[in-house]
Amino acid sequence: MSIETLRDEIMCRLDGIPDEKLPVVLAFIDFLIWRNQTSRSQEDINWLDSDLSSLGDLEPYKWQEGELKEGLPLKFLPETGEIVIDT
Repeated sequence: MSIETLRDEIMCRLDGIPDEKLPVVLAFIDFLIWRNQTSRSQEDINWLDSDLSSLGDLEPYKWQEGELKEGLPLKFLPETGEIVIDT
């Protein structure tokens, strides 16, 4: 499939996405652009390309006393792809 045909197919499929899901699509496109433009170490590449689908098979992490008090509470906004401090 040529690049032009592929681009046309993507554009056609975008027309069928509900308006409320478009911010999620845009966030994913932004991620793909960032991933392509950002230099990464081999460790970063391995992490981003790893198969995380079986994480549910692992035991939950047991937080140690004081661990959850470190850092700030964050919240992911799928509409915009932003991560904000959750107050």
